[in-house]
Amino acid sequence: VHIYAALARAGMEFSSPHRVLLRGNHESSDVTSEREHNARLEALARVPLFAAFTEPERQALATDLVGCRYVVNDVISRHGERADCLYILAEGTVGIFGPGDNRAARPKLAELTAPDYFGEMGLLTGQARTANVVAADDVLCYRLDKDGFDAILKARPTLVDALSQVVATRQAANDKAMESSADARARQASHRAAELVRRIRDFFDIA
Repeated sequence: VHIYAALARAGMEFSSPHRVLLRGNHESSDVTSEREHNARLEALARVPLFAAFTEPERQALATDLVGCRYVVNDVISRHGERADCLYILAEGTVGIFGPGDNRAARPKLAELTAPDYFGEMGLLTGQARTANVVAADDVLCYRLDKDGFDAILKARPTLVDALSQVVATRQAANDKAMESSADARARQASHRAAELVRRIRDFFDIA
């Protein structure tokens, strides 16, 4: 099952004799492609990170998304990996685990259920993965690589500020060591956002 899922993510199919029996109407490839494109647009619309994007910008991103299917216990990303992509969790649940040599002993940090996303720091700054992400059941992710993001940011650099605010706010909410007062969270988020703006501009070479 793991091999089959890996082959599917690579766009490879088993070559074996088969036949297909069709009854009644069946969808054309154009209809199937349009339905898949709409599913990708819907996935993007559910991600707060892309709230500031225009409809044409989301349309462009949707064409660059890569569908990736995983089955239970598949490792989607590993702690310490170099990264330049983000995953949109469209179906299923994933577990977020801390580092550790023994997989069974890794601390579970969180659990994400669709719709959600993870890996944004890799996409935006090239930061290495800070946790292990493992499929908890059958999962569909859409992967967005830096190459598909680069042109949009360079065409509209003001998006960097909006992206930084969303990421900084999310980090503040997930930081258990943060002070509990609202004022402290706001100050920390503001500082992080300013630092993220600098890092994103450096990573995408935006003046």
